Amino acid sequence: MQQITTDYLSFNMITEATANNSHFAAELLAGNDNPQRRRVDLSFFVWNINDIDVINQRFSVRLNIYASWEEDVENITVSDDDTNFGKSNFKWDPQLRYTNCYEQNADEYENWWRVLALNDLSTISPSTLSEHKRVRVMYCQLIQGWFHEGFEMQNFPFDLQHLHIGITSLWDHNNVALSFDKRKPTRVSGVALTSQTWDMYKPRLFAYDTDWDNESMPLLSQSTDSVTGARYCRAYLALTLCRRPNFIMFNVMTIMTLVGTFSFATFALDPSELGDRQACVLTLVLTTVAFKFVTTQMMPEISYVTMMDVVIYACMFLQGFMLLSICISANVQDPVMFDYGSAIVLGTGWLGILMWFCVRSLLLTKGRNKYIYECNQKFQSTQYDSALKEVFYSEAATPPHGRLVL
Repeated sequence: MQQITTDYLSFNMITEATANNSHFAAELLAGNDNPQRRRVDLSFFVWNINDIDVINQRFSVRLNIYASWEEDVENITVSDDDTNFGKSNFKWDPQLRYTNCYEQNADEYENWWRVLALNDLSTISPSTLSEHKRVRVMYCQLIQGWFHEGFEMQNFPFDLQHLHIGITSLWDHNNVALSFDKRKPTRVSGVALTSQTWDMYKPRLFAYDTDWDNESMPLLSQSTDSVTGARYCRAYLALTLCRRPNFIMFNVMTIMTLVGTFSFATFALDPSELGDRQACVLTLVLTTVAFKFVTTQMMPEISYVTMMDVVIYACMFLQGFMLLSICISANVQDPVMFDYGSAIVLGTGWLGILMWFCVRSLLLTKGRNKYIYECNQKFQSTQYDSALKEVFYSEAATPPHGRLVL
């Protein structure tokens, strides 16, 4: 009986491979009581997103990353000649790494170190460091790099993407926990994205003690990823981008709707003219195939169909069944009635596909707007009041007719 109970419990244990962020966050939160573990607070400033390469599933971004942690002054060494702090002044650093960055521009790379007072975060110079016992160290890095991103295209062209920038440390999760700094909040430049394809909204900040869900990127690495079996804490800046669907709707979906609808002109030809009917359908089939080839160039290599693919494949099947029906119609006793029935069945199916696309588009648009609102609310809840940073203008006289007043 004892052996059966043991086997049952081991069978129901959550393994590392099947665990999700709920387990990872609980494990990391439990480690807050560990006096040896350092908490490193992160913040970002995104200057610009230079390129979004959907086909190769990557994006290029220029950003600052700020990392800060508390440190005893005795662990900071300075000399009389030091006017600024550098890496050599500190015995410990978090050794941060990007989890999905595969190329950095060395010309854009720079970093600097600062020491701040704990109470008001004022800057401390090397000459006044001895006046403090414990301080806050801040490390800043500016990079221009390419990052991998697995784009989710199921809802294309109504897709919403998160461009993840993942951060980890070479120290394991028993020594370093990564979170986001509320005193120096993350910011994205208002001109970070200049695109006619995408709209940008507030990002999400994924960390074990702030915002996360079980569908987001893992907050802990797996022990099998390390030779020593160590596990490493991770945090992510997820830039929220929403695609503008108008280009695809006007240049692809509208044309495909017309091509599918024009296919029914085949039934206007006499059933005895089988060659002309086949030529009409095959011409439109080639048009559909050409559009499918064009849309393939817009997509990464994915193993599933998108909303746009459903309409294109539905048009192909419509034309295929239409070709089959006109061949049968040429060999039945009453071809007119057979054409009439075939047109009704195929027309109903085609209309159903178009209605499905329209309804799903409306639901996705509504769902995207709701999700964007929630993203904005979550982001604002982790930052200080943005009104404190607002710039107000007094009333000013407007020059008449836009002319300069000398």
